[in-house]
Amino acid sequence: MLAATMVALLAALLLVATAPQSAQAHPSTFPDVTETDPAHDAIESLAARQIVAGTTSGEFQPYAFLTRGQATKILVNWRGEDTIPATSSRFSDVDSTYAPYVEVALAKGWVGGYPDGTFRPWAAMTREQMAVVLMRSLGLQAEALALDQVAIAGILGPFVDDSLVSASARPYLALAVTKGVFAGDDGLLRPLSAVTRAQFSLVLHRADSLADGLATTVPEESVSVREPSRTAEEQALAAFMDEYLFRPHSSPVTGNMVLDNAERCGIPPLPQLVIMAAETSLGDPKLGGALVRSNNFGCMRYHGAGTLWGMLSSGRIWVAGKDWYAFATPQIGMAAWGLYLASAMDGFYLPILRAADLDWERFAAVYYGRGVSGFSGYVGRLQTLENRFRQVATEHGVSF
Repeated sequence: MLAATMVALLAALLLVATAPQSAQAHPSTFPDVTETDPAHDAIESLAARQIVAGTTSGEFQPYAFLTRGQATKILVNWRGEDTIPATSSRFSDVDSTYAPYVEVALAKGWVGGYPDGTFRPWAAMTREQMAVVLMRSLGLQAEALALDQVAIAGILGPFVDDSLVSASARPYLALAVTKGVFAGDDGLLRPLSAVTRAQFSLVLHRADSLADGLATTVPEESVSVREPSRTAEEQALAAFMDEYLFRPHSSPVTGNMVLDNAERCGIPPLPQLVIMAAETSLGDPKLGGALVRSNNFGCMRYHGAGTLWGMLSSGRIWVAGKDWYAFATPQIGMAAWGLYLASAMDGFYLPILRAADLDWERFAAVYYGRGVSGFSGYVGRLQTLENRFRQVATEHGVSF
């Protein structure tokens, strides 16, 4: 009787000693992942299974942004798929580092490329892209696409920024929320924000219980990255902006990004171009300075992470003695800038920018500041840029 009691007590003590302290049960594999880090257990679990690894210096860099190439490699390892050595890929920009993993994930239907034949392995993966590739890798594409719009709205509606989710990603993100692997961040989805290595590890750790016994392949033809549907006139305008405005400036901005802002935020392309040219020389990485190199394509002073555009910020930068936003990728920077123009100052700018006749003096009175030195010159510059863009567009057979 006494022996049995002692065994029971010992078992209870062992449970008390181990269960609540799993994160402190063993030292961290990586020096930059502390035992109290929220992602510690997830990273340790994945590292023990050789799904994730550190850098050459031995660090994990948990809060560095995860690239599309890195995410694909981790995903293939996580699903236990065998790779075949490959030195080349069907994508023009995938080298031997990621080719074996990208080819497997492509064949499985988890990832897709872009219409221009690229995969963009070095681009940061966004949170909505993470939801898409995760649900596909679990073989849940059919279940995601079976969700109707009412159900999706009901799932994503409670999040403040659900309107930022791309139409093609909404079913996948909704299913990821339903499955409990995507919980948001303080009531925000932040769909266009870049994913960190720690966040991706946490999501995979949550999804481990879903992975067993699920199909892993979806039809390849269903996973190409779909560019927004454009009319012939819109396609011509996007091509014009790319060839005659952005490429000569080596700008990371594209015509489609401008059209995305027009569609998402209601800001016509012409005023976007005029303001971007005045602020950052159309996103020229040299002439545009530090703001462009941090993917901030307009005058976006830091107003706090709670603002609609601040939700997409990757940090703060100090430029010319002032505090500005920085963004992880050009796509995110353009999306944030569009949201800023549409909603800042209680929506003051939007009706001005949507008017047939652009009143640059009224716009600049708030955006630049009527009492600021050089105000008249700034207004004149905006008007000159508008006239120039209209003229160049006409010369190439397009119109704004």
